Amino acid sequence: MSGGDAWKSEGLPKPGTTVVARYRLDEAIARGGMSMIYRARDLFNDRDVVLKVLPQRLLTARSHARFMREARLASLVQHENVVVTYDAGLMEDGTPYIVMDLLEGRSLYQRLEAEGPVPLKEAAEILCAVCSGVQAAHEKGVIHRDLKPSNVLVLEDGTVKVIDFGLSKEIHDPGPSITGPAEALGTPAYMSPEQVLAEPADPRTDVWGAGVLFYELITDKEAFPMEKAPPGPRRDALVQQVFHAILRLDPKPATELDASLPPEVDPIVKRALAKLPADRYQSMNEFADALGCF
Repeated sequence: MSGGDAWKSEGLPKPGTTVVARYRLDEAIARGGMSMIYRARDLFNDRDVVLKVLPQRLLTARSHARFMREARLASLVQHENVVVTYDAGLMEDGTPYIVMDLLEGRSLYQRLEAEGPVPLKEAAEILCAVCSGVQAAHEKGVIHRDLKPSNVLVLEDGTVKVIDFGLSKEIHDPGPSITGPAEALGTPAYMSPEQVLAEPADPRTDVWGAGVLFYELITDKEAFPMEKAPPGPRRDALVQQVFHAILRLDPKPATELDASLPPEVDPIVKRALAKLPADRYQSMNEFADALGCF
């Protein structure tokens, strides 16, 4: 995006701007469905950070509540395998922002795109780190609900970081979700059966997400693949197809896709991806213990 008018029309601050007299926006580095991500400089603490902004054009009572909930819940989790949230608030014009640690590395999605399947031992080590970080979130009462390759980073020093708590929810929150139907979907291919059925999520929802992630790392195949399509009737039909698979079908055994994988892989994946939460590993720690055999 270039030109001041373009930034203004989007309801976004332009790179080079200093907001709340503290954060200098150096460059826009990524764009999500509901936010713009900037590399910024924290002038108070003299450090580079990430600043996530909700554009004014998308600002509604619901989107604002969801965005600030992400900041609040993410800030509860202090763990080496979870991105650090430093600050959150409103800019001078009312635009919400979240300030997070700037992480130098690449996502598991980028890793798979560049190199294909991850060796089993390394994949298990990555998943154990993911499980450790998400277990810490669960112990603070927070469910992630959106584990997928693009939401896990591996830093240059090998540290694994879980990011993007945009769909997170409190475990004991009795109130209705503040994500609307379209927002609650997340990424259809990575949803658990209970999410498909709009049933309450609990820590075992993240066990499912971690199981799907592990399967994809070791096979370079989505457990429940979905063809990409723009919004419209065709995409709606594809979503229903993947929902049917999530509810009724099992992914092809990993050992059928890669004969070099040991047979112990399949029952571990099968249990993590049990349709009923009661049949899965009951915690991220329990799943990590199973992965420890590799």
